[in-house]
Amino acid sequence: MSSLMFKPKFSPLVLIILLMLVRPVSGWERDSALVRMVIVHGLNDSKALITSPARWSKAEWALAGGVTAATGAMILWGDQPVYNFSNKLHTPGLDAFFRYSEPLGNYYPVGLIAVMLTKGIISKDQMSTETAFIAAEALLISTVAVQMVKNTVGRSRPNPAGSTTPHQFNGPFFKGTSFYSGHTTAAFSVASVFAYRYRHTGWVPWVSYGLATIAGLERIYDNRHWASDVVMGVAIGTATGLLLSRQWEESTIRFYPSFTPQGGGVSMVIPIR
Repeated sequence: MSSLMFKPKFSPLVLIILLMLVRPVSGWERDSALVRMVIVHGLNDSKALITSPARWSKAEWALAGGVTAATGAMILWGDQPVYNFSNKLHTPGLDAFFRYSEPLGNYYPVGLIAVMLTKGIISKDQMSTETAFIAAEALLISTVAVQMVKNTVGRSRPNPAGSTTPHQFNGPFFKGTSFYSGHTTAAFSVASVFAYRYRHTGWVPWVSYGLATIAGLERIYDNRHWASDVVMGVAIGTATGLLLSRQWEESTIRFYPSFTPQGGGVSMVIPIR
């Protein structure tokens, strides 16, 4: 079955669209200055994400160690049995289900971000607007990270003929793009943002993580990734979304929907202390 590949161009496109919607606020005279502040804010978030292990608690280190150990064990002993099992499950009904759920890892998250941003602007809903920005940032950062790892590790993807093994790592320079799953990472990076931001609305976390889980299972079912690729994608995507969401709550920068004679947009407010 053919499957669309997740490509990093989608995430920067979202960010560019969002930045184009930003409008100047009082105290700023140039759009370029405002855009620079957004970029700096994003770079600071990226730095905080990279350096976050230095601030982890013992419980967080234990969790990271557990995920790493589970991924390693899956590579050594679990990927092949899961591959064999999933290839025995194929039916016309499941084929159709996963064919239509494949965009959960690329197009649907981008569309959801666009819908949330539009909703925030039209209804003047700050929560929706900010959630769209956080999700776009999580999607962009996680996409950059996954592409760097993919093209460094060079793991071969599985295929229906069984001519590849889960232990085939070819090294850098585009010799394999299996580890780890970009679709799964994208789905969980956006899902975790929505689940965290709307954690007090009971059904949102269940639906968010449920749809992201289907995205991950699709990659295994369609022989696009080994199970360990998906496990690591879940971990990295979720960690990115949660860290950015929590960091946003501590940030002084806020985005507000706004309307001007020229049209609707988003204003960024930076309190001066």
